[in-house]
Amino acid sequence: SPPPLLRLDMAKKRSGNAGPPRPLVPSAMKSLKRARHVTSEFHRIQRELDLVTGGGSDGNKHKSGPHAAGKSSKKELERQLKGLGGRQAYQEASVLTTGRHRTCKWVFAVLTRLGMRPKKSEPKLRLLEVGAVNTQLLAVPWLAVRAVDIKSQHPKIETMDFFDITPAQEYKVVVCSMVLNCVSSALKRGRMLALARSHLAPGGLFFLMLPRRTIENSPFSTQSILTKQLATIGMEVVETKMSPKVAFFCFKKVEERACDFGEAAKK
Repeated sequence: SPPPLLRLDMAKKRSGNAGPPRPLVPSAMKSLKRARHVTSEFHRIQRELDLVTGGGSDGNKHKSGPHAAGKSSKKELERQLKGLGGRQAYQEASVLTTGRHRTCKWVFAVLTRLGMRPKKSEPKLRLLEVGAVNTQLLAVPWLAVRAVDIKSQHPKIETMDFFDITPAQEYKVVVCSMVLNCVSSALKRGRMLALARSHLAPGGLFFLMLPRRTIENSPFSTQSILTKQLATIGMEVVETKMSPKVAFFCFKKVEERACDFGEAAKK
């Protein structure tokens, strides 16, 4: 079965950064209170679905989860998700709240602190942003950003499934903010981490942001498990930060080797 680290609670992305966010496609959702309710309920339903399906990797129940009632529980949770408006409602809520979780500000600060911000005469720093919902990174003049999202909300953000991008070790930075916790299965979360590393050039940095509850209130994962598992695939912690709701991690690609997350996790 998938390693404990990858059985993260299901939550969802949405980040931001310094300065007012660039406007995205207007959201049909106008109430911030409603948006917060939708995101909170979406997270709850996804966490419970993850428990019912044993982490979502193969449909098996977790040992401590429900047994015969699993199917009916899953059906009820799916009904609740549909009643909430599904992922479309969540996407609209995320657009409305994105400016309130400016995780990109930390990315800027770390890159500057580590001396990676290029001088005017130097080439721009190549960066891949996974699950982009605003153009804050795209607007930075010293970054050459490729921003992708499976359901883009802005013409400058590519509509692209991250899993369909062939890695070529070409980016100095990969940013994955509030995205990993939204991936539907433990196995795919492992693949996402391994692919993120594969996109990095030697010595490149991987910025990972997660809701704190995914590593503090989860029955499957902790901060220690997360960092140790990433170390097995050649990702070393450089910096961390904890805000009231978000956990920030910066990892460095420290060794060259083929990454098979499944095999690494068995060690």
